[in-house]
Amino acid sequence: MKTILLSPSDLAFLYEESAWGFYQKYSSNIKRPPVIIPKIFTTIDVLTKMTFLNKSMVNFDSSFPDALLVDADQWVKSKPIRNPEYPDFEVCLRGKIDGLLRFPDMSHSVIDFKTCEISETTLSKYIRQLSCYSFALRHPNSSSDYSVDINDKIGLFVFQPNSFDMNSEGVANLSGEFKYIEYAWNEDDFVKFISEKIIPLLAGKEPQPKDSDPCWAYLKQFGFEYEEE
Repeated sequence: MKTILLSPSDLAFLYEESAWGFYQKYSSNIKRPPVIIPKIFTTIDVLTKMTFLNKSMVNFDSSFPDALLVDADQWVKSKPIRNPEYPDFEVCLRGKIDGLLRFPDMSHSVIDFKTCEISETTLSKYIRQLSCYSFALRHPNSSSDYSVDINDKIGLFVFQPNSFDMNSEGVANLSGEFKYIEYAWNEDDFVKFISEKIIPLLAGKEPQPKDSDPCWAYLKQFGFEYEEE
């Protein structure tokens, strides 16, 4: 049995960017081009979590959920997802959540913090990413893996900076809109996607790359060649 430990962020972004690069990473351990994330985004993420952790979100804004932000930066790992047509192949999801919202009924929603503008294209990717975490939390790989009671909602806290100012003492402030966007996730649809799309891709033969594929263009620089079977 071949078990693939799949990263939720790869399923959301690498898969959409390059099915060929996605296949190479998980079938041949050939990594995608390195992604450089400016330190400012990490700093904003850390400070945001420190501000809200273990506090009721509705106390900050009446439009926010009546829930506590808890359990930031927990690693999760799911039970395997299988497709009976590929009996020797299975996929487990493994990643680190930004945090959870704990509601008064003790159910939880997976949330993520984003410092960006959310378009319809990126929204679908984020929903898929958070669905991975939700599935892993609802169906942990083992009793030692982190799990909680997960509801059918996921959410994004989105910070969109739009102004900058500094006072006479040299203290600067970056400010902007901070909002919460809630979405539904469907476990059956998610499992069907993994079973019918991802497993056949990874268990099948290598897909042919396109010339416009960024992963293919990157690897060609190092002499990588595609040979059709």
